[in-house]
Amino acid sequence: MKPGAVTERDVTTIRLPCWGRVAPADGVVPWLVVDPAGEPVEPILRFLRDFVARDNRAGSVRSYCYALLRWWRWLKVIEVEWDQVTSAEVRDFVLWLGQAVKPRLAARTVSAATAGTINPVTGKQWLDDSFQPRTVQHGNAVIRSFYEFWIEAGSGPLVNPVVLNRRGGRAHAHHNPLEPFGAGGRIRYNPKVARRRPREIPDEQWKALFAALRS
Repeated sequence: MKPGAVTERDVTTIRLPCWGRVAPADGVVPWLVVDPAGEPVEPILRFLRDFVARDNRAGSVRSYCYALLRWWRWLKVIEVEWDQVTSAEVRDFVLWLGQAVKPRLAARTVSAATAGTINPVTGKQWLDDSFQPRTVQHGNAVIRSFYEFWIEAGSGPLVNPVVLNRRGGRAHAHHNPLEPFGAGGRIRYNPKVARRRPREIPDEQWKALFAALRS
């Protein structure tokens, strides 16, 4: 697809291919995104080397890899090159995540009854097969930082496709030229995350706890 072309996609019909994987690696970058032939995806590898150099832990590298692998699979299925994307591709990706079902190696059995419900003891929600808003927000942040790296390097699109919402007026209108620029807004296509209520132990659990105490 040509850069700047407008495409109306029916995201409900899209299924991501099982392209590539996240693999552990030796060397300074502990996790990589590799293609079906087992070769590292070069643009992601170069970004990860910089990410590791900024003192990020192996767990964070692994998390970023999975987010970028999902993004790369999306680019494969919509047939857009990574350095030619626009905000339209990010918008459609978020729309797809909002209605997609996570692929599973096997059908749920015991967990089918509790998926998506609230654990009465811990107050936490059992995960279901949908992509949670926090997962989408994390993915958007990862993709934005990936393109920030490449734009700073002089490659990739001219404008970061993960755009920000500005809170009125011109961005950085009163910016001190001696200070670095901040992000300047919220990511436009971030879904809203419900505010968490404080979790508490039910009365029955408190009674059981105190009954078990010996002193």
